[in-house]
Amino acid sequence: MNKYCQHQKIYNDGKSEYYFFAWSITEVSMITNLNFTTEKFPMLNGSAYYYAFLCDSKEKFTIRIVSNSSKLKCFASMIVGSNTLLSNSLVGYTMSYKFSYNYDLVTLSSEDENFQKLKLNPKNTLSFICKIKYPGCVFTGSVKTPGNTSMDNLYTLRSLAAVLRNSSESSLKEKVVLRVDEETQTVSKAVLCGLSPVFAKMFENDTREVNNNVVTITDIKMNVLKVLISFLYTGKLPDCDFDMLCDLYYAADKYDFAELRQICVDLIIPQISMENMHCVMKLAFAHGDELLKSTVMAVIATNIETWLSSDD
Repeated sequence: MNKYCQHQKIYNDGKSEYYFFAWSITEVSMITNLNFTTEKFPMLNGSAYYYAFLCDSKEKFTIRIVSNSSKLKCFASMIVGSNTLLSNSLVGYTMSYKFSYNYDLVTLSSEDENFQKLKLNPKNTLSFICKIKYPGCVFTGSVKTPGNTSMDNLYTLRSLAAVLRNSSESSLKEKVVLRVDEETQTVSKAVLCGLSPVFAKMFENDTREVNNNVVTITDIKMNVLKVLISFLYTGKLPDCDFDMLCDLYYAADKYDFAELRQICVDLIIPQISMENMHCVMKLAFAHGDELLKSTVMAVIATNIETWLSSDD
């Protein structure tokens, strides 16, 4: 569950530090009897930190921020699916224990209407978002942003190894030409079909692609296709800007390259902002991606005053 946490400094005004924390939890209605703690997130002052804690049972659901500082101010919102705002609040700490201060941001009991909403949304994603203000001495420096900036390509390479292991020598020699306008890219047919159910189904039928081993692609740019093919063989992505990640996500979802699609999501989420949320929102709704939907809605809820005052 740490995988879907975001932590980043938003800004400081010379007097206080401001942070954004987001936590997306998939299939939240299926969770029962769970206690989970995220990793500790450092603050710029060098001594303060916080982490998030989730406790869920049949009778109660709680999310809190725990810190070694009693000075935090937290504005929290929680969203289920793409449009259900369960709660929002501005709180200070409620109790302390051995220099640890608890900020109970969301507490729902089985008697609450919002608790029932939470449990009646099977397979939905819950997005918990929090703006954190830390007043105190501020210095110029960098903050570590853990989360989704690194990717583990081991699973992808195992998938590739399985394809190569289960393919005959003759099939491994067969090639497919992918054509974009006048440019072409050649890829192993076994690898392409082994990692993409969409391509595999395409070549099962008696089509022009089957007869010629040439597939014309009209909605993906060649530079995106080249990165995608490189990923199939290496399990790695080069440094990609936000627009490239969105294009890769589109291609990965269209042809059902599941590992690449998930990596794109992991890299897109930390970069969602008020400036690019419209692009992500279109992507999320076009592809039915509940995690992206929830995260965009979370960003809107966190910046609701700015959103309502904008022309959009």
